[in-house]
Amino acid sequence: MNNERFAAETPRIRLYQLFALILLWNSGYKGARVLNTLYALELGAKPFEIGLLLSTYGLFALVLAVYAGRVSDHYGVRMPVVGGVIMSVAGILLPYFWPGLAAVFISAAITGTGFIFVQVGLQTLTGSLAGGAARTRNINSYALVVSTADFLGPVVAGFAIDHAGYVATYLWLGLLSSTALVGLVFTAKSFPKGAGAAAGRANRRMIDLMRVPNLRRVFIASAVVMTGLDLFQLYMPLYGHDLGLSASAIGLVLGSFAVAGFVTRAIMPLIVSRVGEEPALVGSIATAAATFVLIPLVTNGYALGAISFALGLGMAMGQPLSVILAYNYSPPGRAGETIGLRIAINNSMHVVVPTAMGGLGSVLGIGPVFWLSSAMLGVGAYMSHRRGA
Repeated sequence: MNNERFAAETPRIRLYQLFALILLWNSGYKGARVLNTLYALELGAKPFEIGLLLSTYGLFALVLAVYAGRVSDHYGVRMPVVGGVIMSVAGILLPYFWPGLAAVFISAAITGTGFIFVQVGLQTLTGSLAGGAARTRNINSYALVVSTADFLGPVVAGFAIDHAGYVATYLWLGLLSSTALVGLVFTAKSFPKGAGAAAGRANRRMIDLMRVPNLRRVFIASAVVMTGLDLFQLYMPLYGHDLGLSASAIGLVLGSFAVAGFVTRAIMPLIVSRVGEEPALVGSIATAAATFVLIPLVTNGYALGAISFALGLGMAMGQPLSVILAYNYSPPGRAGETIGLRIAINNSMHVVVPTAMGGLGSVLGIGPVFWLSSAMLGVGAYMSHRRGA
């Protein structure tokens, strides 16, 4: 897809409008992920079942990521974004009307499906609004908004659980995401209608992208980062629950990760200008590996918050840097396809890792899983460094 031509022919949605939509929708979604985990624990779910729950988010995203990209390419981002937000809201509200563990799993499947359509659509739109250095700034700003949602969602969910209960919190989070639908009424008309078919599309195969050495390194590094994020989001609530922390305290611990992510993404352009994009990416993975080791060594909520903050400083650069590098290394006219493949690979981690680690957590306990996670991230950083990432 020729992103510059796409942007030039499209009535521009203003960046602040786009980012407001992302913040409202994503805050509700991120809060619902934490709520689903804590509610499942309240209903008696074991670590293996929690792993399956987190895998449910990624399963449909894995299958549909490339399709979502193709829909965005052919029909524009309006349809997948609006449809995805509607699905997200419906999934969040489901356990409010039908409380129970089965509803939590169905909610994860519906919101996960909606999420991938919105994510692919909005990432494609953000990347298409400018090129070169301006694209890097836009993607980094996108990441800053996501960091804000990563903070607001868990914190709102935690406090709402403590004051209103688990089931009522689904309603509050559903209303939060619903405000994005209101915003779409006024902004969706500015979304692109489609970029048209690219020449020679029939001769293109996704496997060819994997044969590009630079892209292969980016895909590996991105998958390692996603693995670390998944394990943190899965096991930090479990660990906090085992320590007897309140839901609001767990939400603040998770929120401290997001605050650190905002800080490090705000200064990311400075870091990249000093060391380069690929060394910064590898360094973020290595920092996360070192920080994971510390988590099982503390039992105090404040200490966990500090460690979570340190982990956020390391990991938060991974996703925007991998998006930027995927754009930079994509073959001409295949940026959207490259982003879709990257998301599909990431979501394979969503499916495999939580289930596998959930089983290990049931056998070994939660502490050793953090150390295994550290080792996995360390190996990933070492391999990426050896290959020049």
